Amino acid sequence: MRSIDVHVHLHPERLARAISEVFARDGWQPLHAWDPRAVGDTLAAHDVERFCFFSYAHKPGIARALNAWIAEAARQLPAGIPVGTVHAGDADILAIADEAIDQGLAGFKFHLSVQRFRADDPRLMPFYERVAERDRFLVVHAGTMPYRDRYTGLDGFRAVMERFPTLRVIVAHLGGFETDAFCALTEQFPNLSLDTTMALTPLSNPYLRADADAIPTELLLRYQDRILLGSDFPLIPYPYEEERSFVARRALPETAARKMLYENAARFLRL
Repeated sequence: MRSIDVHVHLHPERLARAISEVFARDGWQPLHAWDPRAVGDTLAAHDVERFCFFSYAHKPGIARALNAWIAEAARQLPAGIPVGTVHAGDADILAIADEAIDQGLAGFKFHLSVQRFRADDPRLMPFYERVAERDRFLVVHAGTMPYRDRYTGLDGFRAVMERFPTLRVIVAHLGGFETDAFCALTEQFPNLSLDTTMALTPLSNPYLRADADAIPTELLLRYQDRILLGSDFPLIPYPYEEERSFVARRALPETAARKMLYENAARFLRL
């Protein structure tokens, strides 16, 4: 089936190399090239028609340069949907957000564990207001998988959604390890979805300290209208197709598979 992937990573060469080295120390060896054009070609070869791609600012002061790089990479990737980043510690966070939007970036990515702040950090409240005002979306690694640290978890994220209930948000990795609770939030917030990134393939278990098969198929079917395909490509240490293997392994109905692989993302991204 044709697909839309809402969770692809691209970074400037130096940052990509550093990230790969960190993961390699834990036995995680990415199999795929980081070059933007190579990423785009590989995804196209797997019938991925559109994809969201992003980096993240792991410290204050670098988001503006990363966003400029993402905007430039988008010129090489006609199928790509560029997504920016900010850091809660950026003193000029609203200016950075406005510049990113003016450069054509469609939203913003947070990896709370890596960036070391909570979703409900008070410094982010004006930023959320700006995102809502300018009708952009967020991709947030809000679940505790795999780090179980003080920056992640349902409570902080839920507080943000309660304050900004119309925000358009994708929760990465099916909200693991709190998948049930994050899925349930979609019943309360109309613009909230979750992506499948690394959450449904057993090959990810050693890296995420999780059990992909423990997520019941019934849960996926219950929330089939709010689940989007994600992959973490090209960082994944296995072939791309493994990220979509849950469709066949779980014998999902064709209608549900089409929603998760394509239709839900097309609606969320307004394609």
